[in-house]
Amino acid sequence: MSGRDMGVRVPGVRHVRDRDGSAREPEERGEGRTYGRMLWVSVLALLLEGAIALILLVVFGDAGQPEPGEERLSALTLLALPLLAVVGLIPTFAVSAVLVLPVVLLGEGLTRRLGGRPTGWQLLLSTAAGALSWPLAGGPGWLVATVCLAAAVLVTRHARRGSFVALLVWGTVAVLTVFLLGGAVVYAGVTGA
Repeated sequence: MSGRDMGVRVPGVRHVRDRDGSAREPEERGEGRTYGRMLWVSVLALLLEGAIALILLVVFGDAGQPEPGEERLSALTLLALPLLAVVGLIPTFAVSAVLVLPVVLLGEGLTRRLGGRPTGWQLLLSTAAGALSWPLAGGPGWLVATVCLAAAVLVTRHARRGSFVALLVWGTVAVLTVFLLGGAVVYAGVTGA
């Protein structure tokens, strides 16, 4: 006698009944990659990259030197920082849907059609998509956009069940590490800020 016959539910297995009430064989939940999982992982990867870029901009950018007579950091600025993530969600979703997901899927399609490795095609397509930012950001901006897009693509292509939480945990660890190291750099006076 199995556990299913006794009414025991197995975690991760969906029990389905037919219209006549008889139980069918349980189906495994989708463990694979879906568009929704890919979109959420891509959005999270881009938001984490944005958080790291913001920290590096504060540590090494011109934001470190206040104008004469200005405060270095006000309470209003600290209150507004968490709202930047909320405001950044809409463009992040747009970039994920318009650039990251098509690069992942087109790279896999080119692999099936022309051969090669999907990572190579995806990196090539990321570089081509990053080149779209050349008129807006110039040379250094193009390089940053390409690297950010390539990192998001490489993380997104492995989006499976549970990868969002893993990326959230390890991405938070990476952001906190950059924050602590940036604070140590500023405290030590290396940047002159």
